[in-house]
This record gives sequence, C-alpha cells and structure tokens, in this order.
Amino acid sequence: MQGFNSEFAGMGVVVLGGAVGSGPDVVQGFVDMQAKVVVGEFAGEASTAPKGNAIHLPIGGRSERDIRDFFDNCEKHLGAIEILVLVAPPIALGAALSISEETYRSVIDQELLTPILCIRDAARRMTSRNYGRIVSLVSMSGKTGVHKNVSPYAAAKGGLVTFSRAIASEVAADGVTVNAIAVSLFEVQVPDPADQAKFFDGIPVRRLGQAQDIVSAVLYLTSRNAGYVTGETLNLSGGRFMD
Repeated sequence: MQGFNSEFAGMGVVVLGGAVGSGPDVVQGFVDMQAKVVVGEFAGEASTAPKGNAIHLPIGGRSERDIRDFFDNCEKHLGAIEILVLVAPPIALGAALSISEETYRSVIDQELLTPILCIRDAARRMTSRNYGRIVSLVSMSGKTGVHKNVSPYAAAKGGLVTFSRAIASEVAADGVTVNAIAVSLFEVQVPDPADQAKFFDGIPVRRLGQAQDIVSAVLYLTSRNAGYVTGETLNLSGGRFMD
C-alpha cells in the first residue's frame, strides 16, 4: 500500500468483526502496515482473518462489562488502543411488514447497541491519551433506505451513522475522530462475473467495488492525515450514490 509509509508501524489497532465481510481484508491491510492488530470475535464468528500476524481475542458477550473486559484484554496485548474499526456484513431478512419484533430487537441490539457500547468504551480510552481514530463500516441502506428486505439492518446502520456524528462532536477536542464508511455493490455481493456487468450502467465508475477500495478508505480515515475529518460518512459506491 503506497502513501502511508510506516505511519501505522507499531500502532495498536482493534478490528471488531475482523472475521466477517471485508474484515479479513481490513485486518490484512493493517498487518501489511506493520500495525499491532487485535481481531475481536463474537461467538459464532469463524475467522478467516490473518492468523500469524494478528491476535485473535474472544468477546465474552455484548454487555457493557463484557466489552470493557475485552478492551482491557486488548490493552494487555497492544498497550494503547489508537484505532478501532467496526465491520458488519449486510443482513437480508425479509419484508419490513413481516419481520418479527424479536428479530428487530435482536438486529438492533447486535448492529446498533453493541457498536455504540464499543465506540464509547474505546473513545474513553482514546480521549484520556488525546488521540484516536474510530471508523465503522456501514451500508448505503443506512443512508438511503432504498434497499428492500433489510429494514432492521438499515435502521441500525442509520442509527450508527447518527450516533457517530453525535459522539464525534463531543470527543473531537480530545484528538479523537469518529467516522463511517457506507458501502454499496461490491464484488463480494455479486461473486459471479457474468452477473457483475449487469450493474455497471448504474455505477458511474463502471465497475463493482473491490476489497482494496475499503482498505484504502479505512487506512485514510484512521491516518494522522485525516485529523480534520470527523463526523462524516464516506460514500463508497463508485458514484452510484452521491450527497
């Protein structure tokens, strides 16, 4: 990866969801930059993230105490936690009018409340040291609401975008930035090359997104060069969605 040199060498990075979606690529991106990386894994996440150069730690549960214990454990391995990245895959569930209350509550708990608790705990540690970078990977469905069958996920990610803005304004003076990246139409979502071209007409750059696009965006927003960027949600959609 060009342009970052050794900026990340030795930095303490925690990637939550490093086993899912684009998580393994994000982990590898930081490993390649010689960062010290912890991959946080909730129960049931089968990791494909790099094993040799990243530390894999379980997260005992989703309560505030579980998350605090996890970050305490991270600090034993990393020292200071300087970067937190949260990754979550899209969830297709069904029509909004037919999804159960139980499902809505479960998705909101996993995809909104849990990230909020993680961001708050990490931000407390970062503000005490006057430096930190927090980035959440969300979906364009959380901004646009036009995607069918993902209403609980869209609601959760929309809430996470808004929460990120709110907390960003509170911790900015302490050297901590909080941003999100909203992704749309990546190759992993359309794995068959024969089907990919069907979407090109709606994407100005005429291709689907690739893992390296996400890695590059994450590395920028977590770099020192991005210290004047906070409370933002970067559209990573090849121009398909524009603000």
